Amino acid sequence: MSGSSKALFAFGAALALAIAAPTPAQAQRDTRELTVQEGEQTSISAEGVRSYSEGVRGIADVRLTSDQTRFIIVGMRPGTTSLLLIMRDGSQVQYRITVEGDEPEEEEVREGSVQARENIRLDLYFVLLSDTYSHAIGINFPSSIGSDSSTAQLNTLWQSGQGTNTQLNLIAASALPRVDIAQSNGWARLYRQAALITANGTEATFTSGGEVNVPVQGSLGGELRTIEFGTELTCQPRFDRETGRIELRITADVSDLADDRGTGVPGRSVSTLETLVNLELGQAIVLGGVIARAEARTRAGLPGLSQIPILGALFGTHSRRFEESEALMFIVPSVVEAVPLQQRNRIQEAIRAYEEYRGGVDEVELLEQPRVQGVRVTTSTEDEDD
Repeated sequence: MSGSSKALFAFGAALALAIAAPTPAQAQRDTRELTVQEGEQTSISAEGVRSYSEGVRGIADVRLTSDQTRFIIVGMRPGTTSLLLIMRDGSQVQYRITVEGDEPEEEEVREGSVQARENIRLDLYFVLLSDTYSHAIGINFPSSIGSDSSTAQLNTLWQSGQGTNTQLNLIAASALPRVDIAQSNGWARLYRQAALITANGTEATFTSGGEVNVPVQGSLGGELRTIEFGTELTCQPRFDRETGRIELRITADVSDLADDRGTGVPGRSVSTLETLVNLELGQAIVLGGVIARAEARTRAGLPGLSQIPILGALFGTHSRRFEESEALMFIVPSVVEAVPLQQRNRIQEAIRAYEEYRGGVDEVELLEQPRVQGVRVTTSTEDEDD
């Protein structure tokens, strides 16, 4: 083989080896797996990294720390993405990042579907106090004295052989005065009780009242207008088991029918209350309404004479009426304690075992047996027939 042939052969062999050999980057690429839960985070080293590139965005959030020494990877949503790290020496590291969703077990889902909360009972007591007093003292004179047209008669009698006899019958309506001495007083109480049970932190509403349908003449004819009245109470309890105190947010709306004032349609008198109270279990909160007082005085009798002090009672009647009403509402909160299922089963098992227990003792001998005249006493549970 000539020198030129040997040189050509050496060049071809070197070229073939160069083509068959892998590139430095391909020979030094490293593939790694990384798994992170949704919402959790992890970190990897950033030492010697020149640049990096993310795959599918939105699955994992990749951030570089301020000192550029580590990558913080946060799982955003379930899925798979990649992270390519290009090192300063030309090598590459590729991470295959898998974000897994948080899938609780079936038992955990069943327990978490209904949260364990206390049940709060609210006892409501409605009390309406009404006190009335009235009296009338004096002499009640009639409003008119005299005769009317039907009581005055003129009778003329004609008799033969005699003169004329004229008789005038005048019947006067002269009613006698009446003595008024009367006094009355009274006291009434309207009592109503209701109970509400609601979960801790949940609103409960109590409504009591009625409605009145009033015919109203409209542009297109007659129609009925409904007017509602009554009491509407909304309570939202919040119980703290650690402190044993309860917080009540109360909203009360009390309405009643009012005078129509000549319109033919009755109005409504409305009282609204909104408050927040804090108290212990077993304590009562009292909500007081508006106290209404009404007083009327009447004087009737002979003009002038009935106005004389003290002696005026002999010529007239003096009456007085007083009425006072007050509405109260008591709220007593308490916690409804339910027996847990496990404890209830234990109680039932104990009761069942007690019912099935018969003793099983045929004969009982006392440890210290008394002796009566040298006779040993033995107590037995066997029947005499046995």
